[in-house]
Amino acid sequence: MPIGRPISIFGLLSGYVELSQPATPRNLRDLAASSKSETATQTLQKLSETYAQEVLAKRLSLLDILEAAPDIKPTFAQYLEMVPPIRVRQYSISSSPLWNPQHVTLTVSVVKAPALSGRDEEFMGVATTYLDGLRPGDKVQMAVRPSGVFHLPLDPSVPVVMIAAGSGVAPMRGFIQERALQKEAGRDVGKMTLFFGCRSPDDDFLYSKTDIEEWSRLGILEVRPAFSRDSAKSEGCRYVQEYAALLTLLWEILTYVVALQPYLERQGNHFQAVRRGRQREFLSHCDLGESVLTRETIVLLLRSW
Repeated sequence: MPIGRPISIFGLLSGYVELSQPATPRNLRDLAASSKSETATQTLQKLSETYAQEVLAKRLSLLDILEAAPDIKPTFAQYLEMVPPIRVRQYSISSSPLWNPQHVTLTVSVVKAPALSGRDEEFMGVATTYLDGLRPGDKVQMAVRPSGVFHLPLDPSVPVVMIAAGSGVAPMRGFIQERALQKEAGRDVGKMTLFFGCRSPDDDFLYSKTDIEEWSRLGILEVRPAFSRDSAKSEGCRYVQEYAALLTLLWEILTYVVALQPYLERQGNHFQAVRRGRQREFLSHCDLGESVLTRETIVLLLRSW
């Protein structure tokens, strides 16, 4: 929280603390300990005894409890001590630096749904509602953090299988955009297959009429949607895990990798080279005859699945 400078109560509550987090058992005990009302104490005791069902499952926040039970009257200072600092919200960048190294896009779903607590007011996501209210020219506090493990293969010709649902397609969009730009620049790029879980074609099938359509025409992308509320339009599949093609493909990849392990040498988390003395056996196993064993031969083999 900011110190050494004035701040409004609105600014403090809206920008520095979590108002919608479920109250903790300790919060309930602290409120009960400071309560001077028998009615308030009984209310808090009942909530403590049924915490899992009445507080956690319904995501009752401190604010929800205080508004529902006006006899509970902590001081403002006590309230601030009980609410946690606001958490950083992390979102995957949904664009490629090849498109614009000085510009990024985000793909988010604005959270707005009936409150689990049963209150009349809708539950609204803190960060997504804030982002939805921004206008051109507004400034946002943010930082870009690179991912050291989640990235495309260094070789753009390696095929890629992607699985996503809803706005979880964000990083996949960045990956496909990068391959599309590489393709347009004349590079050889591998096929990309996206299994995309959505509710319906007209609800959250994001980018279907723009980027996805363009990249499919370019020949680098095959999309297999699974519509949970309109499965007739997705080969009868409501969820991506129901795709027999996905299960078959993953099984083939797993089987192939397991079959190659005896012939490959582990380096770190990767199998990098054919073990010395087993090159001919390796080539025979892979039906390559007496081919010269080169890096290109191995790469070609590993792509052939």
